[in-house]
Order: sequence, then C-alpha cells, then structure tokens
Amino acid sequence: MSWAARPALIAGAAAAWILGAAQVAQHNARLPATSVVPGAVITQPFGCTTLTLEPFDPLCPSKHVHTGVDLAAPAGTAIRAATGGVARVGYDSAGAGLYVAVNAGGGVRVLYCHLFTAVVRTGQAVSAGDTIGTVGSSGLATGPHVHLEVQLDGRSVDPVRWLAGDAS
Repeated sequence: MSWAARPALIAGAAAAWILGAAQVAQHNARLPATSVVPGAVITQPFGCTTLTLEPFDPLCPSKHVHTGVDLAAPAGTAIRAATGGVARVGYDSAGAGLYVAVNAGGGVRVLYCHLFTAVVRTGQAVSAGDTIGTVGSSGLATGPHVHLEVQLDGRSVDPVRWLAGDAS
C-alpha cells in the first residue's frame, strides 16, 4: 500500500473504532485490562513493534504489529474474564500456546494466550470477573504473561482503549 493511500485507511480505521466502541459499549460488565490479571504489569503495548516474531503488518514502519497487550505476572496467577460470553479453549502451536477465547457477542471476541492452565471448558458461559485460567508461558513466550487481545469483527483493537476503566 502506498503512503498516499494511508489517510483513507486511517479514516476507515477511525470510523471502525467509533462504530466498534458502540458495539463494545453494549456489554455492561467489563473489567479494565489491568484487572484481568491483578498485580500484572503491561510489558508490551498494542501496536507497531520492532519485534520480528510478531505478525507482519505492511502499515507499520517496522512491518510488525503486536495485536494485544502483554500482562506479566508470576506463573500460576489467576486470569479473570474481562467480559462475559461463551468460552472456547484451544492450543495454537504457531505462537499463542494454550488459550481461552471468549465470544462476548456483537462481533466482540477476547483472547487470553500463553496460559499455563485453562479452568473453563469450550462452550461454558463465563461472566466478567470469573477465573478462566492461570498465567503461563506456553507457545512463543519469553516468560510468564498473558497476551490479552480484543477482536472486533475479526480485527484486533487496543484492549486498553476498549475495556472499561482503561480509556487512556
């Protein structure tokens, strides 16, 4: 994509962000990103990164993007669901490791990756604040943390901006 085409793409992304905010606002019970793993520290933010192990993104100057935020905490720390929905548990050998995905409805899906254990089952209904797993370093991970990713209609958005209480 040419740099000349970027303003239209950015305008489209802004429109998606506004429309998506309305969809996410429909979910009454949400926890701030930093409440998902109490005491965790954000060690990698959402967005363009120089880490080459992250997915390719032609729009980033470094050509790589981090599609969520990394919340570092001791292995075994409880992970709380940021929003209610229906859980899916899986394993991604390409990077995410053991994960729980919560389909919150309205096109919103929240992913929790690199878990040590999942304490929910596929198809189980969860509420915001329920324990869904424990912090680990499964898959491609440099240490114990949770990769928290929010997807809106299949597109990753900044979890810190989308979850209640973290609109910075």
